[in-house]
Amino acid sequence: MSVAVSNLSVDYRGHGPDLHAVRDVSFVIPPGKMLGLVGESGSGKSTVAFALMGLLQANARIISGDMQIGGRSYDLTKNATAPLRGHGLAMIFQDPLLSLNPVFTIGAHLIEILRVAAPGESAGRRRAMAEEALAKVKLTDPRRRLDQYPHELSGGMRQRVVIAMALLAKPVLLIADEPTTALDVTVEASVMREICALRDELNCSVLLITHSLGLVTKYCDDMAVLYAGEMLEQGPARAIQRRPGHPYSRLLLDCEVAIDQPRREPAMANSFKVIGGELPDLRRPVSGCVFAARCDRAVADCAVTVPSAVRLDEEGRHKARCLRIGAS
Repeated sequence: MSVAVSNLSVDYRGHGPDLHAVRDVSFVIPPGKMLGLVGESGSGKSTVAFALMGLLQANARIISGDMQIGGRSYDLTKNATAPLRGHGLAMIFQDPLLSLNPVFTIGAHLIEILRVAAPGESAGRRRAMAEEALAKVKLTDPRRRLDQYPHELSGGMRQRVVIAMALLAKPVLLIADEPTTALDVTVEASVMREICALRDELNCSVLLITHSLGLVTKYCDDMAVLYAGEMLEQGPARAIQRRPGHPYSRLLLDCEVAIDQPRREPAMANSFKVIGGELPDLRRPVSGCVFAARCDRAVADCAVTVPSAVRLDEEGRHKARCLRIGAS
């Protein structure tokens, strides 16, 4: 079933004016496909994820937003997706310990999922299903792992347990929020392979939230670029990699450091590209393009005119919101 998010806007209350963290964000993830949501820290990526899961902080308020799953509509302003957690929706967090209770065994976590997903099964059958799920995510010695506690496993092993939990929940939408940030490169690759295997087995939609454009271009079908709460570009991941339509997308790609990039000695001789400036204050109204103050291609109109989405391919899959598209 396809997953479509429409017009999602989220504010946070605080001392003073509300912070407009996400504004009018929309995207579609077909079944069996993976969308990479990218942007620097503070762009609103995790807010989008928590809004879809119904897990926002108490001071957050969804101003507008609708999620359609297989044609059925869920009003995000009314927390309508909360009953789907662990059933139609599943999430892999950056730190798997946020998903695992330290006083329960790994088996207890998996069997709790099965009490909802497979209520008619016997206790023995549920334990066998839990062991099978751990084996599917290639966790070594799955029978012994069922009786271990989260602190007895490595970070990569704990992340595999969370993926196994998602597998048992059989979600329509799987959200992976920075699932490999705390892992080394070799473990990162194996965890991403298991997420892809889960997607293929369940034919579910996957929303991958990450800072790494390398991960997105390697594993994702599509990419969405978020900046200061606004969607600036969307399209096939490889198309954006080859020909980014928005200056912010181009700058993000320029900041990527390839693993095989030559290093100079001494270490201080190496230089890396950064995007100058800071995110705008989202407690104040933003006029014009939200990226104009940091953009190396901005002109006077960019500060006062809100850009509309421009199609960059015949199918209309690749779009970017920039006044300078096509300008020399």
